[in-house]
Amino acid sequence: MLTSKEVDHCLNTAWAIAASPYVHQFMIGFTAQPLKMRRSQYGTVHGYQYLVLLADRMNRADALSLEENLQLAVKQDRRHTLYRKYCDVRRDERYYRSAGPAGTNQHDLIHAVYMAWWEEGYSR
Repeated sequence: MLTSKEVDHCLNTAWAIAASPYVHQFMIGFTAQPLKMRRSQYGTVHGYQYLVLLADRMNRADALSLEENLQLAVKQDRRHTLYRKYCDVRRDERYYRSAGPAGTNQHDLIHAVYMAWWEEGYSR
């Protein structure tokens, strides 16, 4: 069961990264894929340079709950760094909770929540 302390810790970590002057935009997401594969997809498709896990070794329900809580927190205050630096294409869209093509056991501790970002001036 996910606690509010765990959510706050991940939100504070995301803010610490986003607050860096080197971070231009970022995204937060859910995955059950191996990190190397997910990072490769984000680099190729979205042009993000970096990807870190905010939390891993979670069951599907807890990981999706954490992602949802973080997404909602980012969108609470349009003046906050987290909102301003969130992917400008996605930050104003409605959040839809999704495990994607769920080909994994929901109870396996293989689910994770990540943050991906790129630096200012990086050519996508």
